[in-house]
Amino acid sequence: MHMKADLLRIDYENQSPKANRFLKSLIEQLQELLDKNNITLGTGLENRIKTLSSIEEKLKRKENTIKSVVELGDFVGIRVIVLFKSDIEKVCSLVRANFDIIDEENVSERLSDDQFGYQSTHYTIKLPSPWLLLPTLSDLKGLKAEIQIRTLSQHIWAVASHKLQYKQENNVPLPLRRSINRVSALLETVDLEFDRVLVERQEYKDRELQDINDDSGFNVDVLEKLCDELLPAENKYHGHENYSELLNELLLNNVSNASEFKLLVKSNLDAQLVNDRDSVAHGDFDEPDEVERAKSGVYFTHVGLVRGCIQDSLQDKYRHISSVKN
Repeated sequence: MHMKADLLRIDYENQSPKANRFLKSLIEQLQELLDKNNITLGTGLENRIKTLSSIEEKLKRKENTIKSVVELGDFVGIRVIVLFKSDIEKVCSLVRANFDIIDEENVSERLSDDQFGYQSTHYTIKLPSPWLLLPTLSDLKGLKAEIQIRTLSQHIWAVASHKLQYKQENNVPLPLRRSINRVSALLETVDLEFDRVLVERQEYKDRELQDINDDSGFNVDVLEKLCDELLPAENKYHGHENYSELLNELLLNNVSNASEFKLLVKSNLDAQLVNDRDSVAHGDFDEPDEVERAKSGVYFTHVGLVRGCIQDSLQDKYRHISSVKN
């Protein structure tokens, strides 16, 4: 027997505040895991609480019987969209290691031969028992969430195929089938080529950047390696350092090779580290991430330290990148 509409509505309204706290906790923990493991997202984490009308439609369509909306595995939903296909398994491993898994499904495995390349890995999860010991989470025991993991290319295909309703070849008008198949193949090729770039980039780093000199060129990978060698490791803000902008600023201020960069940093770093300690001590921070970094005893990132070195070295002659007209 289906849950009556008025009881379903009351239950939905009662459970929604808990579901929102549950969703917020999941997003915070997932984002922290992704940042710490250098996972490159194609877009920000997508999330939602399933609407009442969507729940009513699903229950009617699938003839499900529930006593509460919290029984639904997808009442709460998060979508992780990564840029690189090689990160899919990394994210899956993080989800399996940090949450209690109720169900796992690779959608591509249930596609028939006449279906296009919609691919996504779905997990139904709940919070691990130790989390539920925290007072703020203790009442979330019964809640579940669906976490979908896919690449940006897979997401583009999923959105397009949903909009066009071309999920199977027999859905597609004959004059369009060749074009649709070509789009599907191109998106799969994008994933393959992105991963190829990652492999070739790592090979370049392993081959060319072990002993940097002025013949190594001066690019973002050389710059990152020099920063790692010359600057304190604890100051590096993994996944957030803008080496591209810093490189342009260095070139603008006539620092164009490894020797010049090393001289710049070695001559000015001590003063920047003093400034760094002073900034932590004064504790005047505007952003939450600055507060978190200060707790670990640092304020300036690698880019910030180098920028300070440029400014101290050049004084009035310093040119900021934003002051240059395109």
